Amino acid sequence: MRKKNLMLSSLLVATAISAGSASIVHGAESQSATAAASAVTFKINDVIYSNNTGKHSLLAAPYVRNGSTMVPVRAAAESLGASISWNNKDRMITLSGKPFGTIKFTLNSSYAVNAKGEKIKLPEQVRQAKGTVFVPARSLAALMGARLQWEPAVHTVTLTSQANTPASLDSNYSFAKDTEGWKGGFADMPTNYNKEIYELDFARSLIPVPNNTSNYGLKLSGHNRSDDLFMYLSKGIEGFKPNTSYNVNLKFAMYTEAGGGSIGIGGSPAESIFLKAGILPSEPLSVPTSSSGEEYYRMNVDIGSQGTGGKDVKVIGNAAKPDVDKEGYQRVAFEYSAKVTANAKGQIFILIGSDSGFEGLTTLYFDDIKVSAKVAD
Repeated sequence: MRKKNLMLSSLLVATAISAGSASIVHGAESQSATAAASAVTFKINDVIYSNNTGKHSLLAAPYVRNGSTMVPVRAAAESLGASISWNNKDRMITLSGKPFGTIKFTLNSSYAVNAKGEKIKLPEQVRQAKGTVFVPARSLAALMGARLQWEPAVHTVTLTSQANTPASLDSNYSFAKDTEGWKGGFADMPTNYNKEIYELDFARSLIPVPNNTSNYGLKLSGHNRSDDLFMYLSKGIEGFKPNTSYNVNLKFAMYTEAGGGSIGIGGSPAESIFLKAGILPSEPLSVPTSSSGEEYYRMNVDIGSQGTGGKDVKVIGNAAKPDVDKEGYQRVAFEYSAKVTANAKGQIFILIGSDSGFEGLTTLYFDDIKVSAKVAD
C-alpha cells in the first residue's frame, strides 16, 4: 500500500449586497424541504444588477463614497423579498419583512431605525441620485439579517437572505433522467496514467440485474494498475444555513458482482475493495500532487489508506455481494452519519468512494442515494 499525501483546499465563496431598480457531469437535483436563498448582486458603477429572476437595469449605478459601498435600497430590498414604502412628507423609506420586522431610512440622514425603535448609526448618509435612494450596503445587510461579501477583483457586492433556511433538509437521488448533479472522479494513480489500461469510466447506466429496463444508477469502473485506486462520487448540496452544524445521514445502494472469499492479485476483488463515505464542508477533489519525485492524483481530503479510514472519510464496508453462490450483480445497502458545519455559502458535500487493494478491474453501480440533515443541538 502506498501512503497518501493529503492537501486541504478551501472553497471560495462570492456573496454580498445590492440595489434599487428603474465537474465532470452535471444534472438536476431533487430535494425536498429546501428553501433557496434570495440573492442580489451589484457591480460598482454599473447600472446592470442580477437577482434570482435574472438581470435588470438601474436608473443610477452603485458607487463608493468615503469607503462605503452605496446600493439602491429598493432593488436590494425587493430582490430579497421585502416590501418597501415611501413617505414623501417625511422623505422616509420603510422596509418590512422577515426576520427583521421594519427598517426606516430617512433621506440625508446618517441614522436608520430598526424594529425596536433603536437608532442605528450609518457610515454614510442616505442619499438620492436620479430618483433612486442609496444606503450603505453593509448597514443594510446587518439590519436585514443578510449575508454580505465584497469581491474586490470584480467590484461586486452581493446580499443573500437567510430568513428561509429550513432546520432540516432531505435530498433523494434515483437518476431516472440524468446524473442529478453528481460527479465522478479517480485518484491514487499517476497523472500520466495510460487511459487504455486503467479503463476509467463514470456514467449514468442501466444497472445490470435481470429484467431491468428502466432502473438507472451511477457506474464507477477502473483497473487498479498502481497498487491503489480510489474511485468516487461527489455532490454539493445547497440550502443550509451558513456556518451552522448539521447532523447528516447518508443512505445508498451499491451493486456489485464480486463474491466474498475470492482471491486476486494484491487482494480480494470483494473484501479488498473498501467502501468509504464522507460528509464535508468543502468539495472533495482529485488533484495533482508530488509524491517521491512523481506526480500522482491524490484527494484533497483525508480518505485514509485502503482498509483504514482518514480524518474526513471513513470505511463503511466492502464490495462483497450478499450471496456468493448467485451469479451477477447484487444490491448492498450502506448507511453513514456524521456531523458537519455548512460552509459560508450554505453548502455541504457528499463523498462516496471505493478504495482498491485489488489489482484488477472493478465495476460498481450506485443508486437510491438519500441524504437527510437536521440542525445539530
